[in-house]
Amino acid sequence: MGKIQYINDQNLAYKDHIINGLHKYNKSQRGYREKDYQHFYVFEDEKLIGASHTKLASDWCHIKSIYYQDIEVLKAILNDIIEYYGALMYGIQYNSIIPERVNDFKKLGFQQKGKLEDMPKGGENIFLILTEINTYQTDNEYEVISSDRPVDKLSKTMKKKNKRIRKKLNYSTERTDLQFVVLDDGKFAGGIYGNVQYDYLFINVLFVKEDYRGQNMATNLMELIEEEAKERGITNIYITTFEFQALDFYKKHGYQVVMIIDDYPVGYKEYTVYKKL
Repeated sequence: MGKIQYINDQNLAYKDHIINGLHKYNKSQRGYREKDYQHFYVFEDEKLIGASHTKLASDWCHIKSIYYQDIEVLKAILNDIIEYYGALMYGIQYNSIIPERVNDFKKLGFQQKGKLEDMPKGGENIFLILTEINTYQTDNEYEVISSDRPVDKLSKTMKKKNKRIRKKLNYSTERTDLQFVVLDDGKFAGGIYGNVQYDYLFINVLFVKEDYRGQNMATNLMELIEEEAKERGITNIYITTFEFQALDFYKKHGYQVVMIIDDYPVGYKEYTVYKKL
């Protein structure tokens, strides 16, 4: 081992190294799981009235972003998601800080699995799941198209409509990426990547190459990103981890389990852990 150096990777030059390293590790633990990105758009008289960006990962469909004019349009989006992914997905996951949307999803059978308080300050981020999956009855007929790539014009329209909704709630949607990397004689040894949004730090990925484990690198990286968050006035942190990853490591560093999802992926549990600095 040569000269060890920790850097604040503000340009995210090593982001792919961190993500690909963790993906390779996950694959070695649970085998290959198909991934798929899909984008759904709903029209009425050629007018966009609903849209959603989704990702199939860990045997679940993640609704990454969504806009819908009313609950009937939401049914149309969900029906198309169910038809598209079918047996490939074990369940559907969605989380939101918008109370009206949380209520709409609950009306359609989604169950509240957990929440993060003061995200943003004074609000709540509610995590919802659906595992009993059936299509919804609706009398409305809409034109729905899907694509494996986002349609720029339509996605921009969705972002504008969501921005108007969020503006009424009076909170910032600004997102800031944070990343620290450890190098051995200039070569990548490990890194941590997260983002600050809604008054929280979400640690997205933490990875240390196998040859460097047991040398406190993961601990040092955690301390660096936590200190950076603290300097920015952020004191709430959360992480998701599979049972074959690093739950004990996070507990050792003061994180508490606030949510558990079974069969995420199938055969394993996913844990959401939280810490207040």
